[in-house]
Amino acid sequence: MDDESISKNTPPLRIAARVLREALPLRWKTYVLSIVFMIGAAGFTGALAYSTKLIVNDVFVAADASAAYRVAGIVVFVSLMKSVFQYGNSVIQTMFNRSVANDYQRLVFRNLLAKDIWHFDKKHSAAQMAQVRVLGSAAGKTVVNFSNKLPTDILTLIALFTVMLFQDPLMTLVSCVLLPVIFLLVSNLSNRIRAIANAETELTGAFFAIGSEAFSGIKTVKSYKLEKKSIRKFDEALKVLEKRLLSIAKVTSATVPRMEFLGGLVIGLFVVYASWQTITHGKTPGEFTAFITAFLMAYQPAERVSHTWVELQRALIQCGSMYSLIDKPPRRPAGGDRSLADVLPSIRFDHVSFRYSAKAPALRNVDFEIQPGERVAVVGKSGAGKSTLVDLVLRFYDPTSGTASIGGIPLTEVAEDSLRDSIALISQDVFLFDGTILENILDGNPNATEAEAFEAARLAALDDLLAEDPKLEKVVGPNGGALSGGQRQRIGIARAMVKRAKIYVFDEATSALDVENERRIMINLEKMKDVTVLFITHRISTISFVDRVIMLQDGSLVAIDTATAIETSSEEFRRLFDLGA
Repeated sequence: MDDESISKNTPPLRIAARVLREALPLRWKTYVLSIVFMIGAAGFTGALAYSTKLIVNDVFVAADASAAYRVAGIVVFVSLMKSVFQYGNSVIQTMFNRSVANDYQRLVFRNLLAKDIWHFDKKHSAAQMAQVRVLGSAAGKTVVNFSNKLPTDILTLIALFTVMLFQDPLMTLVSCVLLPVIFLLVSNLSNRIRAIANAETELTGAFFAIGSEAFSGIKTVKSYKLEKKSIRKFDEALKVLEKRLLSIAKVTSATVPRMEFLGGLVIGLFVVYASWQTITHGKTPGEFTAFITAFLMAYQPAERVSHTWVELQRALIQCGSMYSLIDKPPRRPAGGDRSLADVLPSIRFDHVSFRYSAKAPALRNVDFEIQPGERVAVVGKSGAGKSTLVDLVLRFYDPTSGTASIGGIPLTEVAEDSLRDSIALISQDVFLFDGTILENILDGNPNATEAEAFEAARLAALDDLLAEDPKLEKVVGPNGGALSGGQRQRIGIARAMVKRAKIYVFDEATSALDVENERRIMINLEKMKDVTVLFITHRISTISFVDRVIMLQDGSLVAIDTATAIETSSEEFRRLFDLGA
């Protein structure tokens, strides 16, 4: 894509120029065909207007019945060709629109997936998808309007004004006086549409976010009788969106009545002028019929030009938002080029601190080292910094100060792909894609064989599902909705197992498991050699399987030792796990 940077203050025509520069060269063959259809549609529209002169003069004024067949043939041929070219042009418009919109929707989607975690912290997933749909569609509309719709209507106006000029140059010039007036009206409407279109994408995103939030949390909504609250929030979002769309509709709709009034004014003047010319200067009725037909036919393309131009301002605002999104540099610098393939999976935090924006530090001067092959639990009350520690290990964020490293290599120097290949995350709220169990397990390692996937399923204690469905072809439903919480977590663990990572991070990943299944998984983990495991947990049953415990409190490391030693020395630890005195 183009390297030209776009900001909120970029002039609309520069935004349009960038979209066209990016989209048209890839579709030049289609565009050449589009030009042929545009010229054909415009030319035959002008010819149809001119044919009315032949109808009136050669048939009715001359009272020549034989000429009627010739003129009728001409009219039918011109109408047929006009329809063929208009049909082809309409198909080209749709092809352009969908092709460009699809490309930019893919681009926005890929760009969003590549964004830092920061970008997703406060924005609903439905709002993100609304951006994909709305911004990509705006690019398609921009290309179609600039490269096809506007040129088609402008060429049609040129053809019709040429017919008018040949019939009566003076009246054609009088009609042209309206052009500056129309331009001023459209310019005023364009400025107003730009002023009110800026927030439309955000409002659409909020509309989708509130609706999808209610549906995705339907059990919570129903169990806590939150239907009225959800409806109220949806109604409020709908009212705001409706108000904004109504404001846009009022502006865009204003073009039609204003154009109709100006057109009526010209027709009234022309009737008086035509009668005077016919009576005093011998002008033929056919000339004036052709002129007024061309003028009336010019009304629709002129109206479409003004309407398209106003609508275009809305699309350009959204294209500007799209470029601001995709051009924005990442908040977190890209990784280096070093690999973790040949290093041992030790984890080192060297006086690491981290804060989210201007908030109080989430981690304060945390310093520890985990040896390769260790099983370590990270414990602490809610808000102690456990999840932040995991996010730094995964390099979803970079430390505000200090250094996080694996195998002695700072994470900022590690290639992104190598880091992702080396760590497997299993979270409490396991996310599953709508597909089969086997497909979800293989997401952990697309290169794994089915045999390896079944072995991972056994290591994750999925024997019950294997007995019920030996090929694991059961469809899990959206986010695993067809499964129990424990089954979802075990599938998430199997997905991690098949990855064959160096480091496994269990973020409350056994919270929905019974003690027996948890024990089996822990025993299987112990059999995996040269693998380092981090457990974020509140379960005392998990603590019994670890070598050491890291205890956090208010973002600070307050203890790192064996579970037995910390239990003896820390009242906070005993209270955390309800171990008594």
